[in-house]
Amino acid sequence: MSKPSLAVLMSVYNQRPFIEEAMNSILNQTLSDFEFIIVDDGSSDGSTDEIAKAAARDSRIRFMPLAQNAGLAAALNAGLGVCEADFVARMDGDDVSEPDRLEKQQRYMIAQELDVLGSSYRRMGGYSMLRRRGVKSLPTQHEDIVRALPLANQICHPAVMMRRSAITEAGGYDPRFRLAQDYDLWLRMIGSARFGNLPEPLLNMRRHVGRSSGPANRARHTHFSITASVNHFRRQSGQPEFDPACTAEDLAQGMLDLLSLGSEVDHDRKALVRHAARFIRNCPCDPAICARLAQAVLSLSGLNDRIKLRLYRFLQRSHMRGA
Repeated sequence: MSKPSLAVLMSVYNQRPFIEEAMNSILNQTLSDFEFIIVDDGSSDGSTDEIAKAAARDSRIRFMPLAQNAGLAAALNAGLGVCEADFVARMDGDDVSEPDRLEKQQRYMIAQELDVLGSSYRRMGGYSMLRRRGVKSLPTQHEDIVRALPLANQICHPAVMMRRSAITEAGGYDPRFRLAQDYDLWLRMIGSARFGNLPEPLLNMRRHVGRSSGPANRARHTHFSITASVNHFRRQSGQPEFDPACTAEDLAQGMLDLLSLGSEVDHDRKALVRHAARFIRNCPCDPAICARLAQAVLSLSGLNDRIKLRLYRFLQRSHMRGA
């Protein structure tokens, strides 16, 4: 029996309330010839049992339970390590794919000779598919995606289909990134891969309090995503990359150093200024270095960003006086 040309890679960690719906949205695709690799990343809520039952019913599922939680990047690398298919589609255990997602993405990737293809997506509330919210649109053309990536992530990770060879050549996911591991990977692939996004929403992304990028993890997610972007600019200037576990003070100093270098490209400077403003709003840091970073942001940013930052600092001081 020949190997399928497509694999779907899902990592699951304590997502029992959603896992059955997520798996069914893949198993019931209009394109049916694929291998479904599900890595259980040390779940303790019964997700493992749900996956095992599904695997017993459908031979396309290849179940890989990990003994302990290793993090999303490490779990995805483990899944990629056993994958033989040419194309790999990502999926999360709490989202829902549209029925024709895989068929449309694989056809478009082949026609356009892309390495990474995402799509627009719908925001979905809580436990119900009925509570669909607005569509998040993303740039569709390679040039626009690459230009905007240093500013912010432009590719929805669980909606991605990618060429396994391109991911392998980039070194796979960096397991040090406990969050924003996809953003780090896309930035490292700039210059070696072709990107795209389909304009139609092919994924319903569930918004719930336990999601890894939710409000409870805002500071950590901001730290990791800014580290990914700062490392992109440090690679460009020939400087060593930061370990994602670096302190907030080290990361702030790294942004100050990059801002002091200046840039011939206004877009790069704008990206750094925006990340620095995000850092000030969301990441606890030594007040002295944070004040220096804020001064640099105010001197380099446009009017709208200066107003936002000054308003944030005013509200922050008011809150501290009230406490």
